Amino acid sequence: MALATASLLATFSTVRYDLYKYGLILTLAALLGLMIGYPIETMFIAIIGLLAWQVHSLNQLYLWVKNPNKHPLSETKGQIYLLHRELNKSIETNRQRKKQISNYLKQFRSAISALPDAIVFIDTSGKIQWANRNARSLLGIRWPNDSELVFSDLVRDPSLDKLLSMPAKHVAAGSSINEQGLEFASPLNRELTLNIKVVPYTHDLRMVVARDVSRLVKVNRMHSDFVANVSHELKTPLTVLRGYLEILQSKLGGINDRESVSIFAKPLEQMASQSDRMQLIVNDLLYLSKLEDRQASSQQTLLNIDQTINSVVESLQGKTTDKNLKIELRLASDLKIIGNNSELHSAISNLIVNAISYTPKNGTICIEWQAINGDAHLVIADNGIGISESHIPRLTERFYRIDEDRSRDGGGTGLGLAIVKHVLQRHDAVLEIDSKLGKGSTFRCIFHRLLPEIE
Repeated sequence: MALATASLLATFSTVRYDLYKYGLILTLAALLGLMIGYPIETMFIAIIGLLAWQVHSLNQLYLWVKNPNKHPLSETKGQIYLLHRELNKSIETNRQRKKQISNYLKQFRSAISALPDAIVFIDTSGKIQWANRNARSLLGIRWPNDSELVFSDLVRDPSLDKLLSMPAKHVAAGSSINEQGLEFASPLNRELTLNIKVVPYTHDLRMVVARDVSRLVKVNRMHSDFVANVSHELKTPLTVLRGYLEILQSKLGGINDRESVSIFAKPLEQMASQSDRMQLIVNDLLYLSKLEDRQASSQQTLLNIDQTINSVVESLQGKTTDKNLKIELRLASDLKIIGNNSELHSAISNLIVNAISYTPKNGTICIEWQAINGDAHLVIADNGIGISESHIPRLTERFYRIDEDRSRDGGGTGLGLAIVKHVLQRHDAVLEIDSKLGKGSTFRCIFHRLLPEIE
């Protein structure tokens, strides 16, 4: 308030000074005109002089604004000087802000350059606008030599072209291919595996982040190979064990000694049940290894997902009847996608079995297949026991259990949702889970790969 008052007083004082100055000049001109007998002409010349001086002062101010160092203004009084002073303050403030922004930019670039990742900024047309030092060692992009060159011309990969051309809504929302990152060999060293993500940066820019994940890929491959090999090796002894158990159970019926039958019947039954469950786990592990081994789904065809859903529901009718569950179907028969029928059948089956397992008797399961905002949505919702929010991020991990007995009581292998996650990733789809304890769960699969985009 005090500053505003002081500024107002300074302005008023300056205006008053100019009025006094112009009034005095005109008064002297009038007196001089009366003395020489030409008062009107003298007043006219004085006014022309004042206007010329004002134009000259404004021109000097203009030259100073263009180049303050070359055309300095002398300190005078009046409104021109007041304007000069305010402009000088604004210029100095802008100079300080520019310096501060420049320092921030230097710090930002230094921080990005220090990162172990390769960072490249590209515009909407894919042209390189900036890159850090690691972009050269990982991607072969040299800054500023490669400025304004198209990123995909320097780093060639069909999957990368697809990622870079992905609509902004999918990049922002998190398409599976961008959420997980795209992995491919470095163009400079084929032994290096890079993980690339594209992040919206501004309205006109996107940030490409490339990270060396060679060691992680190697460890994951060793883990996957180990699981696949162990599962494969367990298959033969399990088959033998189940075979002998079936023989023993069949022979048990021919024994007349009831006491012996009562002793061995229950243990054999439990052994057979657990061997069957172990066989299911081995089969699921082998299937997961198969999904991980290939980067993209093979044998893709045009699919009627509504028919797949009806087929799965029909095959599980016995389970739904035993629990008296109500199945509500809302399926768009004209909505088709491109995909692998076997893999999607497995994913849908696992989701529906999961809903059946954790929905109590007389419950309801709603299954929807609809187009929403250009994407295909598969929604499986139940009014079952629900899941605590803290467990949701880890539900798709292998063998993750909310409690010790839940998976066993449901008869599951603990691998169903892991299979679902991998199948969806291979179809450029995402899985969203919403659940609350006591209020049921909703599993939403969002497919971006629709028929119109393929055609």
